[in-house]
Amino acid sequence: MSQPVTTPTPRRPRRPRALLATAAVLAALAAGAGVAPAAQASVAPVMNYDGTTVNNARIPATDVEIELVTPVAFDRGTYVVGTTPVGTLGAGTAAGGTYRARTTVDLGGRSGSITLVAKLYKGKYLAQTVFKVLRVVPATRTAIPAGWPNAASTGVPAGTTLTRTGDVVVTEPGTVLSGLDMGCLTVRAADVVVRRSRVTCTDGRQLAVALTDAEGFVMEDSEIDGGDGGTENAIGWSDYTLRRVEVRGTQDGPRLGYDVTVVDSWIHALVRHDGVHTDALQSTSGERILVRHNTLDPRTAGDDDFLNSAVQLGTETGTKRLRDVVFEKNYLDGGTFSVNVKCSANIDSSVVFRDNRFGHGSKYGGVIAPGRLRVSGNTYVDTGARVAVEPAC
Repeated sequence: MSQPVTTPTPRRPRRPRALLATAAVLAALAAGAGVAPAAQASVAPVMNYDGTTVNNARIPATDVEIELVTPVAFDRGTYVVGTTPVGTLGAGTAAGGTYRARTTVDLGGRSGSITLVAKLYKGKYLAQTVFKVLRVVPATRTAIPAGWPNAASTGVPAGTTLTRTGDVVVTEPGTVLSGLDMGCLTVRAADVVVRRSRVTCTDGRQLAVALTDAEGFVMEDSEIDGGDGGTENAIGWSDYTLRRVEVRGTQDGPRLGYDVTVVDSWIHALVRHDGVHTDALQSTSGERILVRHNTLDPRTAGDDDFLNSAVQLGTETGTKRLRDVVFEKNYLDGGTFSVNVKCSANIDSSVVFRDNRFGHGSKYGGVIAPGRLRVSGNTYVDTGARVAVEPAC
């Protein structure tokens, strides 16, 4: 049986590499863009503000100086947001294989996440287009908005006379402490109530208010002060209620465990020590937690440290899970992210953030969390814009 005969396909003559490269350049120029030299292609362009990259950083809504660094030579450029010019560039100055230029960019009147575009030209051609996402925030720090807890509505009421004591240890169930100016407080009994009192604990212990077998503990119209970070945590871990309490000066605010309620309180002016990521509220496992209508901002006025977060959630200890947790109607600000939920956190749909209001004082954004966190109705207090959730994983 004869075999079929296959006629070989004629090979196309190979074009010289030089001709191919020339054709690529001409095609790019015809499209209106120049081509960076191959040796520079691996160097990504950056925009810097105040010594750091603008990528998702906080940039004030005013005239700001932006530095552009790129491997592509250019002799002029334009910054635009959308179709609106917001700044112009002169020629880039060569330095170490890159080109740098600084100019003032007008971000006045803008807010939220925007895309800043630099169009760079060399001669009559567009040499490069650089896109960077940045976050525009109010130029000045926002005070606590009206209606949220502050110095006037939390802590020991004005005009209250306090009796000075040392450290206090409570062992009698049902004890009521009122009008005291205490040192550190230790409670080893159920149903203890603290009213119109101050706890100032600075001796380096772990908890300013330490609760052991203290079910039903209530603290209201009172203050917890850790001095200059002399105490690690304000109060912990479980079975307590805070109402109209001011917390300040500790390295971390209250720790949230099981059966905890924090309402109408103000947690602020915390203190960073080496190795501590300071949070207004933190939980590393727990259930039945309600946090409603509080002002949560770990920062200290006049200090540039963002600290870690207003709320930090994870599941590293205990039962290693969080269930039945509700944060609602709070004002949150500060932190790298104001709310930080770890990617690895063992949470489900019973962990909820709803109807909270946010300031613009965080370093990178309002919320970073895994997708299983339930969020709804969370907005920036001044603009009403929805607070986006940055994926934690």
